Amino acid sequence: MKQKVWEFVRNEDGTYAVFYNSKEACNRIPEEWFDSQICGHYGFCGGEIDEIRRQIRATGKCTLVL
Repeated sequence: MKQKVWEFVRNEDGTYAVFYNSKEACNRIPEEWFDSQICGHYGFCGGEIDEIRRQIRATGKCTLVL
């Protein structure tokens, strides 16, 4: 079974980019839309968003391997 790798990155301009298996899925997501975008479009909601944001604050990105 092939791994699914998601990466969430904060851009220098304060927007966010999402990558799936190293391919850009979305770019330039504004701060105010980030939570609804990753929950509504990619299914990462609730506590998952909190963990993604925590890692982004710490390192500028979050990588999830599923």
